[in-house]
This record gives sequence, C-alpha cells and structure tokens, in this order.
Amino acid sequence: MQYVTSVERMGIAKGRQEGRQEGRKEGRQEEASKLFLLLLESKFGAVNQQLQEKVRTAKTPEDLLDS
Repeated sequence: MQYVTSVERMGIAKGRQEGRQEGRKEGRQEEASKLFLLLLESKFGAVNQQLQEKVRTAKTPEDLLDS
C-alpha cells in the first residue's frame, strides 16, 4: 500500500469536492434546459431539433440570444 501524505489527501479531497460541485451545476443546467423546452412546447407546440440542441448546449441565457 502506498503512503499518501496529508498534502496529497487535501488535494484529493479538494478535487472530489470540485467534481461534485461541477456535477451538480451540470445537473441543474440539464434540468433547466428540459423545463425550458417543455415550456416552449406547451406554449408554441413542437420545438424543432435545431432549437432543442441550441437550448441543450447553451451555458448562459445569452447563448440563446445568439443566432
């Protein structure tokens, strides 16, 4: 078994924490995209594939405004 220093343990813990935070952020973005697409569909009907992809890949609301 390899010895892990306290500095390495702290680095591992920090990496795990950052990974969890990033995963939660991605999950929230994915759910927001799904909700937005559902709202668009309920208001305007079927949403074309191009717009669906644009919504799914948008990282910020401003990304949706770009043509």
